[in-house]
Amino acid sequence: MIANLPRPIAPAPSRRRALLALAAVAATGCGYSFRAPFDKSVQTVFVPIFKSQSFTRDSEKMLTDLVQKEIGRRTPYRLVSHVEKADTILSGTVNFVDKNILVENPFNLPRQLTRTINVSVSWTHNPPTEAEKGRGPTVISDTVNFVPEVGETSLTATYEVCQRLAAQIVDMMEQPWYTEEDLK
Repeated sequence: MIANLPRPIAPAPSRRRALLALAAVAATGCGYSFRAPFDKSVQTVFVPIFKSQSFTRDSEKMLTDLVQKEIGRRTPYRLVSHVEKADTILSGTVNFVDKNILVENPFNLPRQLTRTINVSVSWTHNPPTEAEKGRGPTVISDTVNFVPEVGETSLTATYEVCQRLAAQIVDMMEQPWYTEEDLK
């Protein structure tokens, strides 16, 4: 036998209207946005294959591919394949790729290593403005630890570092929350 449970009390019509009005006000917001502040005047980006000054093979191709995917996934910008059709150009150079041993096992074999990649990146309008012509590239670097004994390789570490660098590069494409006048 089912026990007689008390029925929930429905809110009064005036209380219901007040709740709906409160929900509508909350839904409209206060002018805040959770979207990243990307420049609305830019619609297209050309990303040529990054150059490399390193002897590590294909790290520049991997980084270029991940940057392009990150732009397509996180920004309102559209990638174009020809520089003539682009509003802006995002170019970069892999300065160096380095691997260092942190810990050796008792047999002098590497137990834990690091992979470091250093990149110079420039994002300019097409054609560049006067301010952009005199500005140098932004240099970013990231490092990942990896352990070969558990199956991690130099390639997996390189891929992880490139993913992190691609995210940093796309983060730099957001508009700053300040203007040049604020810095003076």
